[in-house]
Amino acid sequence: MTGLFFLLFKPVLFLILKKFFKKQMKAWIVSALEWLALQTDNEIDDAIVKKVKGAMKLGVV
Repeated sequence: MTGLFFLLFKPVLFLILKKFFKKQMKAWIVSALEWLALQTDNEIDDAIVKKVKGAMKLGVV
């Protein structure tokens, strides 16, 4: 019985989790990109991080 209950409500559960964690995952990805860009001394990395952060502020990503 529990398996059937979970099978019926699993899609709804995943949609709720996706909506809830969407902003936090984006922020985590940007912070990871910033950390990786700091590890190298490359202007291309900095430009990519800047572009991603700008797109996140506009709501594009």
